[in-house]
Amino acid sequence: MRGILKNHYGRVSGVVSILAIGVLAFSQGCSNSKSPTGSGGSPAFTPKALQITVGDTVKWVGVSGSHTVTSGTGASDPTVGQLFDQVLGAGQTFSRVFSSAGVVSYFCRPHESMGMTGTVTISAVAAPKTVQVSTSGASFSPANVSINAGDAVKWTSSGSHTVTSGTGAADPSVGALFDEALSVGQTFQFTFTVPGVYHYFCRPHEGSGMKGTVTVTAVKPKTVVVNATS
Repeated sequence: MRGILKNHYGRVSGVVSILAIGVLAFSQGCSNSKSPTGSGGSPAFTPKALQITVGDTVKWVGVSGSHTVTSGTGASDPTVGQLFDQVLGAGQTFSRVFSSAGVVSYFCRPHESMGMTGTVTISAVAAPKTVQVSTSGASFSPANVSINAGDAVKWTSSGSHTVTSGTGAADPSVGALFDEALSVGQTFQFTFTVPGVYHYFCRPHEGSGMKGTVTVTAVKPKTVVVNATS
C-alpha cells in the first residue's frame, strides 16, 4: 500500500498517516466483502478477457466494492500503471479508447492476490476489401452487394455494357457518380467512402432490368462494458 500512497498522495504533506489508516480500512473492507456478485463470490472483472478492434472503447463500471483499474500484469510489473491507473468505486466508471493493436493486461491493486485481473486484445482494423461483380447476359451478378465504407466494387464485363450510377436514364442525377462503358474483358472499379444505398444500371440493357445496388455501411467504433464486482 505504500506504493499507492506515494503515487496518489505523495505530494500532500502532513496527512500521510491519516491516509494510511484510510487506505488500510479501504483494503480490509474490500477483502472482507461477502457480496456474491463477483466470480463465485470473489472480486472479478466481468468479462475477464475482451476482444476489440482499434478505435473501440472499454468502459469499466464499478458495480460493487472498491477497486482500481491498473495497467500491467501486477504490482511487480516495471511498467505498472503507465497506461492507466484509475480508482473505481461502486457507481463509478472509467473509459479508455484503445488506438493501437496489441494485448493489454490490467488488474485491481487491492485484489491482485485474489486474481482480479483482465486482458484486452486489440486487433487492427480490417483492410478495405474489393467485391467482384460480373455481367451475365443482361444482368449483374451479384446484383446487390453490401460493403463497408472504404471498400470497393470491381465490375468485370463479359459483353458490351455500362456501369452507370442512378436508378435509370430518367434519374436527374444519372451518371453523376460514375458512367463507365465496358466491353468484353474490361473492368471498372469504384471505392465507396460515404454510407448509403447506391443504385446503378446498364444503359443498353436498362429495359431488360439490368440494374444493381451497392449498400454501404459505416464502420463505427463500439464500446464494451466490463463490470468490476466484489
